[in-house]
Amino acid sequence: MSSNKISLFFVTFLSIIPFLACGKSKVAEITFLELTHNEVVFWPEAGEKIVEVRSNANFTVESTDSWCKAEIIPENSNKIRISVEMNKEIGKERSSELTVRVKELVRNIKVKQLSETPQATVSQTQIYFNENQTLEFCFDISSNLSYSMELPQWIVEKESEVIDKWVKRHHFVASALNRSDSKRDGTVVVRFNGHSDVKDIVVPVKQSNEYSRFSSGSYNLLVGGWPDRRELVYTIVNHYDFDIWGTQEGTKVHLTDIVNQFKKYHYTGTGRDGGDNGEFYAIFYKTDRFELLDEGSFWFSNTPEKPSYGWDAVNYRRICSWGKFRDRETYNVFYFFNSHFDHQGAVARVESAKLLLSKIKEIVKNQYTFFASGDFNCQPGSEPISILKAYGQLYDARDLAEEPLGPEGTFNQLKPFEASKNRIDYIFVSKNVKLLQYRVIDDRPYGRCPSDHDPVLIVTEF
Repeated sequence: MSSNKISLFFVTFLSIIPFLACGKSKVAEITFLELTHNEVVFWPEAGEKIVEVRSNANFTVESTDSWCKAEIIPENSNKIRISVEMNKEIGKERSSELTVRVKELVRNIKVKQLSETPQATVSQTQIYFNENQTLEFCFDISSNLSYSMELPQWIVEKESEVIDKWVKRHHFVASALNRSDSKRDGTVVVRFNGHSDVKDIVVPVKQSNEYSRFSSGSYNLLVGGWPDRRELVYTIVNHYDFDIWGTQEGTKVHLTDIVNQFKKYHYTGTGRDGGDNGEFYAIFYKTDRFELLDEGSFWFSNTPEKPSYGWDAVNYRRICSWGKFRDRETYNVFYFFNSHFDHQGAVARVESAKLLLSKIKEIVKNQYTFFASGDFNCQPGSEPISILKAYGQLYDARDLAEEPLGPEGTFNQLKPFEASKNRIDYIFVSKNVKLLQYRVIDDRPYGRCPSDHDPVLIVTEF
């Protein structure tokens, strides 16, 4: 073999050695990187979440935002702990992105944190007040936003107090009106600074120093025989045009008929047997004159919060219904209580008088004016009436009248040609009420008694 052939063979052999070697070694391992989540979402509160990583090599994780941090858990190196601080920016979500890296491989985790929804409410959408009752008022602002207020020149903020985390109560005082019998109005504007997407809240404010004058009544409608007497009662109501009046013994049928006949009235009250069951001691009021602000009922018993019999009143549950009203003309606020004491239980009548006084003290706020009408089933000088008068805040309207009109008695026994006897129907008033008229209405339309009770009518000013 020539030297040239030997050289060529040697070169060829050397060139194939690498290929022979590769065939005998392992294939180079491919790096991989997988995440169980590529996006995580947090509530506005601070918190943390775990993302698992699958990789055949060591990895790193990076975060660029200070509020969002990420770290590999030391005791479990295939997991990432993501933690966020509380998002204090109301109404502004925020986002970040984490970078997980293995050699040349990169995976991203999107992090989103929600924000608290902007909240802004006030306790009153309108503020009406009469300076004869008070020059001060307050309302609560509930908001998780910062805010400021704009006030009319005649109103200043006296103080504020924190009620809870987001609620602040603001106390205001108004200057008195310059002359009697006048009114003025303005607005309190609540502005939410730096939050253009949240609308200002505008609260109308109206002030008056005028006195309220209206008529009140108490009328036992008599539960039985209603279809035969209904038109007679309508005649009385239409002629005397009570502004607000308490009724006794009216069922849902009675009340519905009266509302349908006189569209000007609504009523508040509940049945003495619960809900719409049994007789009501409803309070009718003219809706164009009065706004009902609050209402309730209680039973004359040891369990006044639920339908129940009281003491020795064994045949009927007895109840009192009440309402808190605002006079739309003068902005005066007052309460009206309407009761029916038991006709048989002497103990029940005494205890009912005590409970009525207790409930008036509990319910009536800020020394507001109040009225208490009803069929009390007891005559002047009896123990229950004496108890009511001894309170020092309840005055029998008839005692205040210079010239009471009509008979003294209110129970006519459906005898149209006999004078009414036994004064058992009353309207009591609080001490700041001026009585202008007191009347027992003994009209006999078509020679008949509309009910076995004659209604009591008073005209007052406060």
